[in-house]
Parts: sequence; C-alpha cells; structure tokens
Amino acid sequence: MLTLSEELLSPSPGIAEDTWEAACRQLLDAVPQEYLSLISLLLKERNGGGCGLRDWISAVAFRGAKFPHSIPPQIVRIYLNDPEAVPLHDCEECGLAVPVRPNRVHGLESDPECEYFPTCPLCGGRTGPFYYWSEFRTQLQRRKPR
Repeated sequence: MLTLSEELLSPSPGIAEDTWEAACRQLLDAVPQEYLSLISLLLKERNGGGCGLRDWISAVAFRGAKFPHSIPPQIVRIYLNDPEAVPLHDCEECGLAVPVRPNRVHGLESDPECEYFPTCPLCGGRTGPFYYWSEFRTQLQRRKPR
C-alpha cells in the first residue's frame, strides 16, 4: 500500500521532477499532522488550489529557500483559507517565508493587500519583502575583503 506521500508523488524521469518531489516531501514532513491529508490533496489536484504552497515548494526546489523543521499551523491555515496567499515576504531573522495576499490592482510589486504576519510566527523577527535575503547579502558584503 502506498503512503500518502507516495500517492501524491508519481515516478519521474528527470532531475527537475525529482527535485520537485523532494521539496514536496519536505513540505509534507514539516506540516502539522492535522493538516497533512488536506495539504496532500491540494497538491495532488493540480488545478484545485494550493498555488501559494506550490510557489513555496518551487522556491525550495529551485531557488535555494528552505522549509523550517516544523511549519507553524497559523501559516498553513492562511494557505488553506486564502487561495490568493503567496510566500512573498520572509523573516529577517530565520528566513521563514510568510504568506501575503498581493494587491489585486497593482500586482506583486506593490504593497500587499493583506500582510498576515508583520512578525514571524516562528521566531518573532520582522517580516517583509526580501528581509532575510537582503540581510544575508549585507552580511556577505561585510565579510568580503576589498
């Protein structure tokens, strides 16, 4: 009998598919147990929702982002309750990607319509667009010899 994760993920021939599947498994390993079956169903149905979660998986699979060991339940609830939520902000301290609802009129580049977590639910750090990555880059520049 297949496990829920195996059922969700079909065999894949290519590196990109393998990378995607590994990121899906990481997400499923990190979500609270009470949401596991619902998240699995969202990911299984390609057109059935879960766009924000897929964006987060893509960031982990192909852009160097990471899932925390355990995703806070309030983050999962946002993705389940707001089909427009996407992981566009991150925590300045721990790097957790946090969802926002983008501005429907002005798009992704403007201030979000709804900012769910001005502080990180994992560590309490400030959140915002590229907060973690801009701080990371600043730290690298400080260490770089001139």
